[in-house]
Amino acid sequence: MATKLTETEIKKQKCRKHIANFLSALNFHDNDPETTIKTMRRKLQEIEQKQSAAAVVLKKPPTIRKIIIKFGGSKTSTVEEQRRLPPIVLHKRPHSETLVSGNDDDIEKDSKTLICKRQKNINNNVDSANVMDFITSMGGSEAELVIEKRLTSSDVTSNHGRLLMPALKVKNPGFLSVDEKIKLGNREDISVWVFDPEKSRSTLNLTKWRMSNEYYVLKTNWNDVVKANGLKEGMVIRVLSFRLHDQKLCFALVRVA
Repeated sequence: MATKLTETEIKKQKCRKHIANFLSALNFHDNDPETTIKTMRRKLQEIEQKQSAAAVVLKKPPTIRKIIIKFGGSKTSTVEEQRRLPPIVLHKRPHSETLVSGNDDDIEKDSKTLICKRQKNINNNVDSANVMDFITSMGGSEAELVIEKRLTSSDVTSNHGRLLMPALKVKNPGFLSVDEKIKLGNREDISVWVFDPEKSRSTLNLTKWRMSNEYYVLKTNWNDVVKANGLKEGMVIRVLSFRLHDQKLCFALVRVA
């Protein structure tokens, strides 16, 4: 009849089994204890080296922070060690530069695109300066931007014959005088002069339409302006307002793109 083991004896057997498995993993030899000891030492050294390497990776450079505490008017200072990450240095790129990458053809293409954009900006500034000089030479007041708009198909087709300027997108709502606002509010037209990019003058009518939204509209002879300047759908123009010495309302058109 088998003897029933106590709970303590069962734990001892499990412990002996774990020790036997551990010694077997270390190539334990009953007949050569020195070899077993060397093996165990080597394993311990490997564990210590891994722990040391991990400690070096996790170690962060400390920084010293001075803390000043006031007690009844007097100051007492103490020093506290605080860990922090190494500083991150950000290199700021010039606003006008573009980072290009890829093969030589892509880089050349991107470079040409950047040069074209810069040239357009230069040309736009030159055109605007020329318009300002032209207005000044006529004795006109300082020009103000009314709107910058990308022309739609309806802006350049002859059957429409007008330029729509959404009132919500007008940059300077004060380009009209009080009397002019009253006239437009009464659905009356205002005769204005429009100077195109070639500085040619045309007489147009300014009105205000109320549809789903409100629009300022340049009409009457607008088709002549479109034809004379080759205006096409997708082009971007600026409409500037100014007044001559007799306070007549005028507009100047500037091609942007």
